Amino acid sequence: MRQQLQPQPPIDAISRRSLLSAAAAGALALTLPPAARAPASGTRLRVRRSARPYSTPLPIPEVLTGADLTIPMREAEVAILPGRRTRMWTYGGSFPGPTIRRPAGATTRVRFEHRLPRQAGELTVHLHGGHNRCEEDGQPGGLTAAQPQSLYCDISAGLSATESGNELLIAPGGERTYTYELIEDGAPERAAFQWYHDHRLDRTARNVWRGLAGMWILDDELDASLPLPRGQRDIPLMLADRSFDARNQLTDPFAARRRPPDDGVTGRHVLVNGAVLPYHRVRAQRYRLRVLNASHFRAYELRLSGGLPIVQIATDAGLMPRPVRRSRVLLGPGERVELVVDFAAARGRRIHLLSGRRRQGPNKLGSVSYAGPLMQFRVGSQREPDRSAVPRELRPLPAWVAEAPAEPSHVWRFTVGGGLRPRWLINGRSFDPAFVEASARLGQTVTWELRNQTAVAHLIHLHHTDWYMLSRNGRRPPPWEACLKDTFFLDPGERVLIAGRVSDYTGKYVVHCHMLDHEDHGLMSQFEVLA
Repeated sequence: MRQQLQPQPPIDAISRRSLLSAAAAGALALTLPPAARAPASGTRLRVRRSARPYSTPLPIPEVLTGADLTIPMREAEVAILPGRRTRMWTYGGSFPGPTIRRPAGATTRVRFEHRLPRQAGELTVHLHGGHNRCEEDGQPGGLTAAQPQSLYCDISAGLSATESGNELLIAPGGERTYTYELIEDGAPERAAFQWYHDHRLDRTARNVWRGLAGMWILDDELDASLPLPRGQRDIPLMLADRSFDARNQLTDPFAARRRPPDDGVTGRHVLVNGAVLPYHRVRAQRYRLRVLNASHFRAYELRLSGGLPIVQIATDAGLMPRPVRRSRVLLGPGERVELVVDFAAARGRRIHLLSGRRRQGPNKLGSVSYAGPLMQFRVGSQREPDRSAVPRELRPLPAWVAEAPAEPSHVWRFTVGGGLRPRWLINGRSFDPAFVEASARLGQTVTWELRNQTAVAHLIHLHHTDWYMLSRNGRRPPPWEACLKDTFFLDPGERVLIAGRVSDYTGKYVVHCHMLDHEDHGLMSQFEVLA
């Protein structure tokens, strides 16, 4: 079943003062200097004069709600910049791909059809944040006839298709149906904001850059019982930076073969749901903003203009135990956050979603957040009734959190290897589908330590389950990290202690950096869940 979100009805015209302030903001944005790549990832956005700021309505991806879905992976001409459309690799013909929205515990089958050119090679699809059987998890696979070597990963020779995971890949012209049971620890999964994207060995960064990414929203009864904003006031936002040539086509930043540790790719334009500096009309009511950082390397420190308050209600793994009032929210690649904003305090105004430089944190590669505007909200001038609210209590932590071991049973050390072919390493090794770094027993709660021993930030994502942060650098984490997550921001030299309960499914699952070039350049390993 396919459904299209309807655009919001027009609201009252905004005031003359708001129009003047918006014009001034637009004029300022036109003068912003170009952004550089990774070393200057905090610089402002480069905006072409042909792309007038806040002149494009925010695109809302199509929403799919059926239990049996078919999504072709195909080339499409996508409208991103004014003028010529951009040819992209897409899920279903759009960027982002369609948003899949399903109830927790309801088995969902998605058939992905590979209709991209043969040179795209084999593909795989990972539901990021999902708890799935290992064969449904989007395994990266190994070497194939179409991809006979890896520049950064030491793949064992002579592996069978089963041993390497190649039997799970989708070849050009082929298709594969993924079955998502949407359960965890024997019960429906918690409601959460997830996303799906390609996860092929050595090619994840390239494939996502070209457009293979989409959002996924999981609903449950507890979330639905709370008086949070919903319907058209529940808005998913995907942040992703890209660069384009003079013909509006995507550049190829991977042709230069950047090497670790200087291999983080950033784009000149920051897109929100595939648009540069879009605007969105909102009523003077509360809204729920689900924000995903789908960028390859760039972090964002989100804030609203005019000091409008932000209330954080959820992280990668869904609702937090309690809401947290914040002024800025740091979001690294792969992370998600859910925010409630009350626009009633800004009636008739234009509010900008901005990213600022981090007030705290080292001035290192990957640690410096982007600084510049992202999008504009045009707030109606009419008073609106609003029955929504943010409860003081949201979702309690699962019981296993209190039982988690205080000391780690395994340490994951992230380093960079030297020599003629530098690569990222986990415990001294690059990725090999035949090698397992650690193991856990089904039903066990494990505590592991993540240790960044490099001079570059990393965003560590662990598949299979959600994890609870016990400490950061030996200290208790802040409230917005003392909750369940699946992706963890580690500045250079940092140590994070996490605990997770492995349940339901056995098999191999990967641990990797979600700075996608780091993943492709060796920073990935595996653990195995044993019966």
